[in-house]
Amino acid sequence: MRVLLIVLLFLSQQSFCGAFTGEKTLLHEGLQRTYWLHIPTNVMPNAPLLVVIHGYTSKARYIMDYSNMNDIADREGFVVAYPQGTVDLQGNTFFNVGYDSHKYSKVDDVSFIRQLVQDLRKRYDLSSDKIFATGMSNGGDMSYMLACTSSDIFKAFAPVAGVLMKEIRDSCNTEAPVPLFEIHGTKDYISLYEGDMDNSDGYGAYLDLISSTQFFVKANKLNKISINRLEDKDPNDGSSVTFERYYSEDNNRQVWFYIIEGGGHHWPGAQIAWWQYPMDWIRARSDNRDINASEEIWSFFSEYL
Repeated sequence: MRVLLIVLLFLSQQSFCGAFTGEKTLLHEGLQRTYWLHIPTNVMPNAPLLVVIHGYTSKARYIMDYSNMNDIADREGFVVAYPQGTVDLQGNTFFNVGYDSHKYSKVDDVSFIRQLVQDLRKRYDLSSDKIFATGMSNGGDMSYMLACTSSDIFKAFAPVAGVLMKEIRDSCNTEAPVPLFEIHGTKDYISLYEGDMDNSDGYGAYLDLISSTQFFVKANKLNKISINRLEDKDPNDGSSVTFERYYSEDNNRQVWFYIIEGGGHHWPGAQIAWWQYPMDWIRARSDNRDINASEEIWSFFSEYL
């Protein structure tokens, strides 16, 4: 019996909970919010946490399926949370980053995601300094918003096809700058690569991708750059990837920028069948087959473990 107790104690110290993948709820400011959670079998105490945020009209379950981030979590031993947005007056799911069409909304998604992170940290004994966020489109915009408001919680960010809203930039807290990695297509027809400071599309003014990248380069006080053309693994996909890496000898922060030359509004490397999620297939399916965005994102975050 003593041997059995010792073995059980050892195992409890090695793994703090059983594997789990499913939907959970969290009460936030009077709203019953939901999120999908993935906990691998090999997760240890003080494990990293990755928050993955879906796009406009999408769902947490969809981005979980097409990003295949759970597979990477199983291999690398981190926990993944996929928060679910609320529904706007048009009946579409969204995260509130201040679009003109959502000016009426009182939903505080920054507070919701912060509460979610704190709850998961305490509940599952996760790391307090290995917390990261990524997202697609509106979820990428939300990642920028968190970068400007919540660097006290998150270690680094990786928006995909996201933009930095002008209002968020203007109020951005850069006292504690954080590493950032943007993946964006030059032919993105929704989150325009050239920005929309005139608000011609009606979402609200937002920066072009070069300006938003340089905003974080400056905030992180980075003074060196390397530019590389990644291997064009599929010459027939109509796109290629240029990798701009900004860094400094004075700190370990970096800004990465993957420019998908000829790429559209997609999550490169997404694996999704059109008949599963027809609308998300249109958005998420990759027109670039040179990289897997999820693998590249985790590679970036691994720099800060």
